[in-house]
Amino acid sequence: MNKTAEKIQLARLKKNMTTKALGKKCGLTANYIEQVESGKKIISESIAEKIFKVLELKPEALSQEAMARQQEYVKKRPVEKPVEKVKHHEVDLTPSWSGALDNILRKYPVYNAHTKKEVGQRTIPTLDKKVEGYHCDKISFIEVFDNTMSGYNILEDDILMMFLTQDITNDKIYYFEYENRPYIRKLRKEQNRKISMFSDNQTETVDIQKIKLIGKIVKLERLL
Repeated sequence: MNKTAEKIQLARLKKNMTTKALGKKCGLTANYIEQVESGKKIISESIAEKIFKVLELKPEALSQEAMARQQEYVKKRPVEKPVEKVKHHEVDLTPSWSGALDNILRKYPVYNAHTKKEVGQRTIPTLDKKVEGYHCDKISFIEVFDNTMSGYNILEDDILMMFLTQDITNDKIYYFEYENRPYIRKLRKEQNRKISMFSDNQTETVDIQKIKLIGKIVKLERLL
């Protein structure tokens, strides 16, 4: 564990905060905070400053540790023999490079399904502008906010990949709004423009026009 990780963990425990609570205040996941505190995750200075601000830690600790790492590196660095300078060709970093990278990796924000606030990010590999067979522009990620679908193996804090669509396929899980409230439910179309919503505790049948469909759940990710 490095000094920054140790300071973060001690400050969090002193404030009686869980990793989940700290993560939400910083727009990060509990798993991310745990990796930072264990020293497995190397964080950028901007993220460290965000965490320090929430924990009310002095930011100069960051610069002190950075200087210490730099000094240690200089001591260990082997002495290099002077070499003849070679003129390098300049590389034109045009927008086409960004487009090429977008075709390989793509960052997606993760939103809490209830508050709709960003709580993290996912970097997903793409192939021919597709993720898991779906067009990358039609993909979104949400964090589950309750356990009303535990019988369908969907638990609070799970991350769900969602395909944005307005079409309903019977007996699939969807994220939608009903009477201005967000829901994650299994849906089934019935006769007379009705639709049934299934959860662990109840089945409710409502007018299909009252459903504001957002997307179909296509993949689940669970943090251990």
